[in-house]
Amino acid sequence: MKLFAIDLDGTLLNEEAKISKVNADAIRKAQQQGVQVTIATGRAAYDAWIKLEEAELVTPVIGANGATVHDAHRRQLTSTPMDRSETFEVLSWLRENDFYYEVMTDRAIYSPQNGHQLLAVEMDRLLSANPDISLNALLHAAEKQYEQTGHTRIPSYEDIPLDVEIYNVLCFSFDQAKLNRGRERYREFPGLNMVISSDRNFEVEHKDASKGNALCYLADHLGISMEEAAAVGDSYNDISMLTMAGKGIAMGNAKDDIKAVCSEVTLTNVENGVAHTLLNILDKLPKPTL
Repeated sequence: MKLFAIDLDGTLLNEEAKISKVNADAIRKAQQQGVQVTIATGRAAYDAWIKLEEAELVTPVIGANGATVHDAHRRQLTSTPMDRSETFEVLSWLRENDFYYEVMTDRAIYSPQNGHQLLAVEMDRLLSANPDISLNALLHAAEKQYEQTGHTRIPSYEDIPLDVEIYNVLCFSFDQAKLNRGRERYREFPGLNMVISSDRNFEVEHKDASKGNALCYLADHLGISMEEAAAVGDSYNDISMLTMAGKGIAMGNAKDDIKAVCSEVTLTNVENGVAHTLLNILDKLPKPTL
């Protein structure tokens, strides 16, 4: 195994959204033994770099669900942006249907100024219909949408600067029926790829943008075959890389249908599952001869 791709949320990051020392040490050990390690995340590259800096790690980054690939020196190797007019058609529909959205670009993550109000209305309706639901859990889910680096609120999507590259549009909702309508609308939408990275969202991007395609590009750039690559993840947006890599590994906290497409299942993200599987792989690699 020469290349190891790691998802962030629900995989490398623990319950505090941090990279643990155990996981960081395992990554460094792999790099010292000549294994190329890359992050493959739905987050923007500039947000992933913050997480890596905190753990004192340096790796290439596949960002925006595969719409961008940067090398370990943060140089952009390739990008697969959405067409602006196509993006605005999506955003027009989302606005008409009162969706909270985030538009990820090479400069910032743009969201509507009334985003808090949209989510507050949905939370209120959900709590009224289901009083047993934890308010704190809903607040935590809503606040997580604003934790990424580069968040910028704008009056309307028409205010997104003309000179940015648009990588994807994330839609978040506490209204399951509304969420399902959006997912169904964009599941087979011409020219777009739709992925799901949590129970309360869906994301649309260019039809050729995926973690799997980006991993193929990076492997080729590094002169490594996909048969010599492994990938670990926990969610639906990881499936492309989990199935295209020579070895796909599901986190213990992944859903059963994610585990079903993988050859292995490791421990959960709070149990340092990345370190567990990575160290097992390293133990099986041929030892250098003296």
